[in-house]
Amino acid sequence: MTNNNNIMSDIRVNGQALDCVSSFKYLGAIISIEGSKKEVLARIAQTTAALTQLKPIWKDKNISLGSKVRLLRSLVISIFLYACESWTLTAEIQQRIQSLEMRCYRRLLGISYTQHITNMEIRKGSAKPSVGTMTCLPL
Repeated sequence: MTNNNNIMSDIRVNGQALDCVSSFKYLGAIISIEGSKKEVLARIAQTTAALTQLKPIWKDKNISLGSKVRLLRSLVISIFLYACESWTLTAEIQQRIQSLEMRCYRRLLGISYTQHITNMEIRKGSAKPSVGTMTCLPL
C-alpha cells in the first residue's frame, strides 16, 4: 500500500491488508486528505435545506424574534456545527461560513438582498427597529 507521500506502509488486521483511501465518512463527518472543504460544503447544503424547510416559521408574524432566534440556533445552526472541531479553516472556507451566517440572518429577518441593506447593518441590529437583539447572536 502506498499513501500520497509515496511511503510504503502495510497495515494488517487479522492478516488482511487495509487499503489507503483519500476520504471516508466517520460518524456522519467527511474526513478527507484535501482538508475540510468537502465537509463544510456538505454542512452548508444541509443547513440551507433546513433553513428553507422552516420558511413558514420565519414568515410568521405571530412568533417573536427571540423564539425565531432560538429555533435558528437549535434546528439550523446545530446541523452546521456538527463535527466542526475537526475542520481546517482556510480563507475560502471562512468566507463561505460568513456567507451562510448572513444568509441565516437575512432569512430569519425577512430581508432580501435586493433591499440593499448591508451585512454590517444587519449585524448591528439597525436593519429593522425590532432587531435590537441581533447583536447577541453568535453563530
